[in-house]
Amino acid sequence: MRKIATVKKINTNAVRLMLFDKGKDGVFVFGYNTEEDSSCFWDCHYSNLVDAYEMGTEYGIQKDDWVEISDPLEYCQDDWIQPVRIIGRKNGNSQYGELELLVDGKWTKIN
Repeated sequence: MRKIATVKKINTNAVRLMLFDKGKDGVFVFGYNTEEDSSCFWDCHYSNLVDAYEMGTEYGIQKDDWVEISDPLEYCQDDWIQPVRIIGRKNGNSQYGELELLVDGKWTKIN
C-alpha cells in the first residue's frame, strides 16, 4: 500500500511525502522537495505503519490527509508515482542513473 500527502508545515525539508507499506519489509517514508513526480530527496524506514504515520505529523500531516495510490509495477521504482524503472533492471543488467517511463504501453528513456 502506498499513500501520498502534501506537507502542511512550512520551513521543512519536504513539500510532499509518500508512505509505502512493504509488509514484512517495513514501511518507507519518502520525502520530496518538489510537487512534480520524481525520485525522492530523502527516505526513512520504519518497522510499522503507526510509527510512519507519527513521523508524518512532524510535517503537519494527519492520518486522514494521506491519499492512497497504486503500488509500483514490478521492477519499478518505489518512490515514483508513475511507472519508472532503471533501464535493464528487468533482465538483470541494470544501468544505474538511466531511467525509463512507461507511456502508452511503451518504455521511454527519460534522462
